[in-house]
Amino acid sequence: MSLAACPGVVEFLGDILRQTRRLSESISFMNRYSTVEHFADGLRLRAGLNDTAATDRLLDAFCKVPLEAFAGSGPWRVQSPRAPQKRPITTPDAHPCWLYHDMLVVLDETKEINIGQPSMWARFLANSDIQDGARILQVGAGVGYYTSILSHIAGPDGNVFAYDIEVELAQRASSNLAGYTNVTVRHGNAATDLSDEVPFDVVVAFAGVTHIPNAWSKHLAPKAKLLLPLTGTMGSGAMILAQPDDDGFCAKTLGRCGFYHCSGVRDDKLAAEIDKMFANTERLEDWQFRITKRDETWRFVTLL
Repeated sequence: MSLAACPGVVEFLGDILRQTRRLSESISFMNRYSTVEHFADGLRLRAGLNDTAATDRLLDAFCKVPLEAFAGSGPWRVQSPRAPQKRPITTPDAHPCWLYHDMLVVLDETKEINIGQPSMWARFLANSDIQDGARILQVGAGVGYYTSILSHIAGPDGNVFAYDIEVELAQRASSNLAGYTNVTVRHGNAATDLSDEVPFDVVVAFAGVTHIPNAWSKHLAPKAKLLLPLTGTMGSGAMILAQPDDDGFCAKTLGRCGFYHCSGVRDDKLAAEIDKMFANTERLEDWQFRITKRDETWRFVTLL
């Protein structure tokens, strides 16, 4: 006897199949929820974030943004800061759970382009205290993962203007962020080809600079903040948080960092000065100084 002759059995089996699918979808959702919640808890601890509403808002952004949507198809090349000589490894398979760890996701091994370490960026962004409704200039969009994080932090009333000098990365970011109404992605150099001239509340650079270009300083809102990797000749230095004042910028170091150079925002003489400045490792974190510009010459002034 065929199943077609037993419509009740067919209907019963169909119900079982539908319930199984719903259960599978529910388990899949709960697994991801559990994974990202654990990921966020780890960021809170590794970044040393205080238990505040601002921290919750920041970590909520990390929870809401699916990293697997930006990392491309797996398995992925990933890099742990604790790995021998920081060599990248390949994840065992393409399950997204491998992405939710405190490590870099390699995008281009030759050019050393990656999705940066989450706990590092969580700590630096927490120090920036980006407000709801902020207008943000992102220098170095990559594939758009941190653009999405910034978008969630800024909220629907804010805006993120994300630039990347690499054509392929800008295209991937545009595709990945197509559904974001508060994000504009542009291919170009944010230091020399800035076409968005709104007053920015926040500037975040994902590549190392030696100074603050006029293209940024001329388009800052009152009380604006600049989160910048201030790096020397070999790309190492300190992340700084700078704010404009009457005679340049007051700045504070937030911690050691290393980035590839930001095109258009490099000066060899300043890079050498930065190397000398941070040869004293006590200056890499919680050290205050000033950045001034007179007669087209930049200077770093130590505050005693």
